[in-house]
Amino acid sequence: MAHELEINADGSANMIWADTPCWHGLGTEMDPKKGAVEWMKAANLDWDVVKQPMFASLPNGENINVLGKNGGEYSVLVRDKGKNTFDQDDVFGPVGPEWVPVQNSEVFQFMERFCKAGKMQMETCGALKGGTEIWALAKFRDDFDIIPGDPMKGYLLFHSAHVWGKGNQVRLTPIRVVCNNTLTMAIGSSGRKAGGFRMPHTKAFDSEVQASAEMALGLADEQIKQLQEAAAILSKTKATPEKVHEFIAKLYQPKLIPDMLAANDTNPIHTSFSPSSENVWEAINRAPGHDLKGSKGTWWGAFNGVTYHEDHMRISYTDQSNVLGSTWFGAGARRKDAALDLAMEYAEVA
Repeated sequence: MAHELEINADGSANMIWADTPCWHGLGTEMDPKKGAVEWMKAANLDWDVVKQPMFASLPNGENINVLGKNGGEYSVLVRDKGKNTFDQDDVFGPVGPEWVPVQNSEVFQFMERFCKAGKMQMETCGALKGGTEIWALAKFRDDFDIIPGDPMKGYLLFHSAHVWGKGNQVRLTPIRVVCNNTLTMAIGSSGRKAGGFRMPHTKAFDSEVQASAEMALGLADEQIKQLQEAAAILSKTKATPEKVHEFIAKLYQPKLIPDMLAANDTNPIHTSFSPSSENVWEAINRAPGHDLKGSKGTWWGAFNGVTYHEDHMRISYTDQSNVLGSTWFGAGARRKDAALDLAMEYAEVA
């Protein structure tokens, strides 16, 4: 199941979308003008998570609380639907003594304020990995050109994880209209690498934290300007096939890097490409939008080939079980971040 959406007993998916169905065809359509809390309820996300004591069974049959190094009790995170009944699917996993739950209602109520103020409009939301990861995508501004003739839509991605080791975050997620690529970017205080709004599960989602989140959201327009500046550089800088081959290898096959110095006309580096690397090369040269003026033969085109591969092509040729999560806030998102940084490095020395 490549989407890894949470599926109910009746076969329905815990996902809501507006206007355009997703590639997997699952979920339910919803009026985008409805508030965030209504979307949460429609997506069956109106439940809480609670911490229950974790016990270990000793050989003598005695059950004892599992304690951490500092004496704090470990717990098991359980989904509480308010029905006083639980099954194995409601047990999310262990968490440490300092882990503080952030409820779905807290996240969506936070978004609700922006929806009511007309500052954002819901686009899609749902649950991944059995409910352990919750996401919501909201449009926050009118369409804009990343470079002349290459329009994008401006979205904010909210991600809340009910699992130890992952926090909560908000990411700027522009979507390129011509190919539907997502360009995820962490929202931060200064510069593209500022780190974004991330909240670990060691503090409550209180007024102080919400104020920090609001401040981060206010920087989204500034980050779009930074992305436009980067795109302007990339779209004006020519990328030779040889350099693009290096670019792909560094992202997908770093073990080939030592061979780059020995590469020559009779033994070019791309002859050692894996099927995945070959598909990236194919995306750079054939994906929707590849022939736009600012894309063809430039580092902007090379970067968008990677994003197209991660967002669309991996679905068709891998059995990866978490394409959506990877694309937005997992391995795919990290690779797209790395691709933008690497493309800028090549463009700046060209």
